[in-house]
Amino acid sequence: MKIRGVIIAAGESSRLGSPKALLNIHGRSILDRLHQTLHSGGCDEVMVVAGGTHCAAVQEEADRIGTPLVINHDPSDGPVSSIRTAISVAGQWDAMLIHPVDVIGVRQSDVEQLTETARQSHSSIDAWIISYSMRRGHPVIVTRDKIETLLQVDGPQHLRALLALPDLMVDHVVTKNPLVLEDVDDLADWKRVIALIEE
Repeated sequence: MKIRGVIIAAGESSRLGSPKALLNIHGRSILDRLHQTLHSGGCDEVMVVAGGTHCAAVQEEADRIGTPLVINHDPSDGPVSSIRTAISVAGQWDAMLIHPVDVIGVRQSDVEQLTETARQSHSSIDAWIISYSMRRGHPVIVTRDKIETLLQVDGPQHLRALLALPDLMVDHVVTKNPLVLEDVDDLADWKRVIALIEE
């Protein structure tokens, strides 16, 4: 199974006031850390989808660290528009790992656990979701045939709707890392979560 890793970073970060992808953790940008985490965790390729006000700044950082960047020209529809953008990029892949840039505490071991489970699973499984304490977190892996239904006019309107389909077979991969549930929306979130992240 070839897994395409996608970092969703097209939001405006209006409540935080600066692009989340460029925030610094222990001397490295979030984008740099996430790219390394996904790549070392088992993704065969990793790309970032950016758009909106901060696109040029994220592009500069992506170029610096060697991460391919794809532009979402209309991110107004939310994260699903970035997922659709990533799906449309040419290439050979069997499943897509989706990770929002604001979930900053994911660890390489979480991604390894998720990608290894997906590759070892029975072919009847359609999606794998990292979970902590019976709650779903990020990242998520979805097989190509299922994620591509987001491109259909009459298909699911967003990722959550896709994962809720009654015929979708989902495997929950349990982690001991509670930070897979934590997204950073504002300065209070940032201060709280950054204090829990190990260097």
